Amino acid sequence: MKAIVCSLALFIAGVSSTMAQTEKGNRLMGVNVANIVIPTEGHSTIVSLQPTYGWFVSQGLVVGAGIPFLYLGSDNTKLTQIGLSPFLRYYFGPSQVKPFLGTSVGVVNTSVSNNGSNSASSTDVIYSVTGGVAFFLNRHVSFDAALAYTGGDIGALNSFVAGTTNALTPNIPKAVNISLGFQVYFGRN
Repeated sequence: MKAIVCSLALFIAGVSSTMAQTEKGNRLMGVNVANIVIPTEGHSTIVSLQPTYGWFVSQGLVVGAGIPFLYLGSDNTKLTQIGLSPFLRYYFGPSQVKPFLGTSVGVVNTSVSNNGSNSASSTDVIYSVTGGVAFFLNRHVSFDAALAYTGGDIGALNSFVAGTTNALTPNIPKAVNISLGFQVYFGRN
């Protein structure tokens, strides 16, 4: 009987502390890493990161913003993209594995240079719809894995990749992307 009571008490304590991670008033800060590649053949590099910060406005619902950053380098051509992307995300359930859905709309500036001179630049709107799972490692840290559809019309980026899409790069328009990252939760709990 003692074992059942102790197990039940630990379960309730675990559920209540997990629920506190996404409660109203808490904040999150993290980074999504979609793709960091340094191929062994050729001279190309791809780095894509998105730091995020958000505030839980109600139980499970976070409002925040991310800073999408993308760098593509190949031989003498370099592309840099940076922007601001406000987002909404909703976490489901009280467990340590929480599914989530999210959406974002933002603006990015893309610059392409060939042999050190600017050859194209554009500022464009991007949007995304995301679904994923947050695996809480403890009360304050989660590892997130997600799929996102990213859309937009980014002229300079499209000219660089010649209309192709890369399913692992988050800011290439009209692509399904894999996103991995860590979030830190802090606040009242």
